Amino acid sequence: MRLGLDFIVRLIGFGWMAYLGLWLGRSLSGPNPTPDQVLATALLMLAGGGLGLILAPRLIVDPLHSLFRQARIIPLSDVMLAAIGILIGLVAGVLLTVPLAMLPAPYGNLLPIIATAILVYFSASILYLRKRDLIELINLWRQQRAQLAQPSPPTGESSPAPASGRRYLIDTSAIIDGRIAAVVRTGFMEGTLLIPSFVLAELQMLADSNDDLRRQKGRRGLELLNQMQQSSPLPIEILNHDLPDVLRVDDKLIELARQHHCPIITNDYNLNRVAGLQGITVLSINQLSDALRPPVMQDQRLHILIRNEGNTRQQGVGYLDDGTPVIVENARHLIGQTIEVVVTRIHQTQTGRLIFAIPVEEA
Repeated sequence: MRLGLDFIVRLIGFGWMAYLGLWLGRSLSGPNPTPDQVLATALLMLAGGGLGLILAPRLIVDPLHSLFRQARIIPLSDVMLAAIGILIGLVAGVLLTVPLAMLPAPYGNLLPIIATAILVYFSASILYLRKRDLIELINLWRQQRAQLAQPSPPTGESSPAPASGRRYLIDTSAIIDGRIAAVVRTGFMEGTLLIPSFVLAELQMLADSNDDLRRQKGRRGLELLNQMQQSSPLPIEILNHDLPDVLRVDDKLIELARQHHCPIITNDYNLNRVAGLQGITVLSINQLSDALRPPVMQDQRLHILIRNEGNTRQQGVGYLDDGTPVIVENARHLIGQTIEVVVTRIHQTQTGRLIFAIPVEEA
């Protein structure tokens, strides 16, 4: 028969409180108790035992169950940091016990206990509150040890930069966009691509969405990621590191980038701005694409094929070779024809450029 914790605690509480009632009854009865005093002692013993049966689970079992529930939620790293802080506080308290114990009573009896309790509390609290800084120091120490452990190149040979030391966090938007795979294949990047587990979870959530557009984006992202794992020249590492205290995916990416000292590759404009304000390096595929587009200046002449009609003022729309739209005024009737236009202005948006032009005849 397996005894439960509640039953064992009740037995202990019953025995201890019953003994306390017996001791109290004998102390009040004297050396030669009368029959009434013996009866009173027995009643005190039974009352103490019954009180122990009732109160022991409330005082012991319920707090233990609450502690076990919290232990399942609190990350193991936090528990270890708190334990290390308690150990440091105990060591410092022991060192202070010797001089404090020399003080006259009652200070010599109380101050060592009070000082040790305060040191334990502050040590555990400081380590827990500064855990992010501690993790950054540990990661920096590991990187320095890895660099020192690398063998030096033979005399006369240059030391190439280690590709494994360069890491990039990939955002959900960059995976769905798909151009990161083409950039990697060109060989302009070297290092390791890190895909956090919560980014995969977000892709899975999109792929399971009831909305058709969101579902297509999620499935496209998962398919592209699968293709990159099979054919990418750079290693792809799934980072099984979550931050339960942080709710938003963007905030988790920023915190991981800070801990691992690596940039974020994203197409999310808001994430780009927020991360930049916090000192995190962000590599934007959209900005890279804009930088690689051929330059177009105001008053420059272009030959444009008018493909479709615009929104207002008899506009026609054509495209440059890189896909940049060129909006030509009064060219709706010239759809299907290649005409020469003059650039009047260039408008930069979050997703790219818009070029406005007019036909040469109207310039």
